[in-house]
Amino acid sequence: MLQREEWMTAGQFADKAGVTIRTVRFYDKVGLLHPSHRTDSGHRYYTKRDLARLQRILTLKYIGLTIDEIGRIVHRDGHEEDLKESLRMQSTIIGQKMEHLRLVQKTVKETLSLLEGLDRVELERQSRKEAYGESSPAWELFASIIRVVNQEYENAFNLQTRIRLHDEFSVNPYKWHHWLFDQLVVPEHCTILELGCGDGTLWERNADRIPEGWDVTLTDLSEGMLNDAKEGLKHRVPSDQFRFIPADARSIPFPDASFDVVLANHMLYHVSERHQSLKEIRRVLKPGGLLFASTMGMRHMHEVKGFLSEINPNYDFGRQDFACEFGLENGSDQLDAAGFADIRLQRYEDGLQVTDAKPLIAYIRTTPGGRENLTDNRLSKLEAMLNETIHADGGIPITKEVGLFVAFRK
Repeated sequence: MLQREEWMTAGQFADKAGVTIRTVRFYDKVGLLHPSHRTDSGHRYYTKRDLARLQRILTLKYIGLTIDEIGRIVHRDGHEEDLKESLRMQSTIIGQKMEHLRLVQKTVKETLSLLEGLDRVELERQSRKEAYGESSPAWELFASIIRVVNQEYENAFNLQTRIRLHDEFSVNPYKWHHWLFDQLVVPEHCTILELGCGDGTLWERNADRIPEGWDVTLTDLSEGMLNDAKEGLKHRVPSDQFRFIPADARSIPFPDASFDVVLANHMLYHVSERHQSLKEIRRVLKPGGLLFASTMGMRHMHEVKGFLSEINPNYDFGRQDFACEFGLENGSDQLDAAGFADIRLQRYEDGLQVTDAKPLIAYIRTTPGGRENLTDNRLSKLEAMLNETIHADGGIPITKEVGLFVAFRK
């Protein structure tokens, strides 16, 4: 129990934190920061631990979270985290905001550059003939900014669009999510962390195969994705078997040696500072623990770039792909450099035979090249080209090149 001399009055606490006493009272009133002790006469007394809680609240407020959002984070799981875990959580949230702001800034700059590059006469012609029409390239660019600002919805939509294409047209009848689950050859009693779980499709599709002894923690940068995963699994798995926690793979908010298994399903190529992320994965794995990291190869869906180059002669066919970041060709070297051992690659054999242009176009629109190149005119050309090929050949074959790295923590 704290000694009385360790208590601070509300005034002393406010002075120590550099805030007004009115701020302290407000956070007490809204339930974010109650004093550690309150006398019968109503006097508030605070401690050093309350100072750590206030720091957390003010940091979350600074990066733009609302009072309700801060409350959900502060009171998550119904207990206060220790200082180290609290700071890790704050780092995760700040990282999310910074990544999103960088993406918004990049999109705004690209849009500005494209607008400045439009011929003034052509722009005036469009304003006269297409005033605010949907086919105006300028308004398409503004729409792209809106989609990026509203990224959480767009990410979920993109993920489901891609899954639908593979579900409908994959040549291999044994689907990816079942194959991937088969590779998780681990003890019946173990702790599992998935980074970037998305909407939890892997677990939902294998819900009846999950051993009772698995303790699973699902994480994602997007709380919206996590909510979708939680909703999809709430009637499929025991509520005490799964946890859903927002996390940045570069600053994983768990203590050292917390998990027997870490799963990263088609997500490491999205992570900037990937070496830091791999160090974090190694840190939270127990000695002898396993990392399962799936990814794609350089030729995965390469026909899509061919389609885009046909409708846009200026398309950058040599642009970087996700596989250049962390792919089947270079993933092993990155894992080795991060200190993993006994690294092996398991390939999943598959391909697509697309017999309907619409799902393929929807998929292309979710790709970086598609977002940048599919104006209304090019979209019409693409649809006509794909339909002509399907009519003539009965379908469009598309390469799939995917697999899974399995590696041990030394």
